[in-house]
Amino acid sequence: MEPQGAEPRADAPLAPPAPPHRPLVNPDEYGEVDTTRYPAPKDATHKVRGRSDLLELMCGADAVDPELLTVKTFYFFFYSAFGSLFPLMGVYFKQMGMNAGQCGLLIGTRPFVEFLSAPFWGGLADRWRKGRTLLLASLGAWIVFTLPLSWVQPKPVSCVHPLNDSAYNLTVPKYDEDWSTPPRSFHGLSIPREGSPLPVSDALNYNPKANGDWVTPLHSYIVYRTPDIQKTFFLLLLLVVIGEFFSAPAITLADSAVITLLGEDADRYGHQRMFGSLGWGLAMFFVGIALDHSTAFSSHPCGGPQRFEKNYTICFATFSVLMGAALITATQVSCSASTVYNIVNKIYSLFYR
Repeated sequence: MEPQGAEPRADAPLAPPAPPHRPLVNPDEYGEVDTTRYPAPKDATHKVRGRSDLLELMCGADAVDPELLTVKTFYFFFYSAFGSLFPLMGVYFKQMGMNAGQCGLLIGTRPFVEFLSAPFWGGLADRWRKGRTLLLASLGAWIVFTLPLSWVQPKPVSCVHPLNDSAYNLTVPKYDEDWSTPPRSFHGLSIPREGSPLPVSDALNYNPKANGDWVTPLHSYIVYRTPDIQKTFFLLLLLVVIGEFFSAPAITLADSAVITLLGEDADRYGHQRMFGSLGWGLAMFFVGIALDHSTAFSSHPCGGPQRFEKNYTICFATFSVLMGAALITATQVSCSASTVYNIVNKIYSLFYR
């Protein structure tokens, strides 16, 4: 114990300094604030205090970044457009008289063409340094080559006109005319065959020579000729191949721009892409509900649609609007050209490292 009044030894522990006090503010002072006069700020808490904090809590620390908000919006609109149409394309083609093989080929051709054409467009983006131009052009190609799919249809040659619960005749198509209401007990064609389209050989006025290649889709009164359906199929296939070739680089260039924008924080790519999944699900849900009630046709060759026949115009219109919104949003996305090889390597490093 040291004697009273003795000086403290040099090796004695020093008392901790008193916490700094916030100085009084002089309202008459001018000039810059001296930050050294104030204590260091406390760590932020996790309490939600406003809209920005709520977005950050729900969507990650980058949610309030204006650039990344633009990216999220782009993904939302882009995948919403897909969800509003492409999950229903198989049923749409089937309603036009396509068989299962034709429907599968029309749908399965897209990813194959995209797989082959994406490296080509990535190389052009690297060489020309026109990443944003190619991105906007490919988004425009989605609209230009998808809308005509709703216009190309085979020509109706006849209609199924029910007479009672099982018998029917083949009649000439009559647009915009009211037909007699078919019997509610009509069970459709009685051909013992599964799938679609169905032959009309059990019609009362069936002529094997004249009507041998006539078929009707399941759940429809419209009758088509098989050669007309095949011509329509090849025309649709041509549109799909050409359209997919020109629109393939859209998502590749968008992902490249996002990964470049994130830089060292590439692991936050999932926060951006999550909004695409959200848009897909919401669009599919609401468009599906609307499609259930879209039984009105501006012009129907057989006096009106059958019970399960739908008007897919609403799907194509929704797709065009949402893809147009994605195109407008993409004009605000910073897009730099990168090689496809580097893009793929970065994406694979996110999920498989």
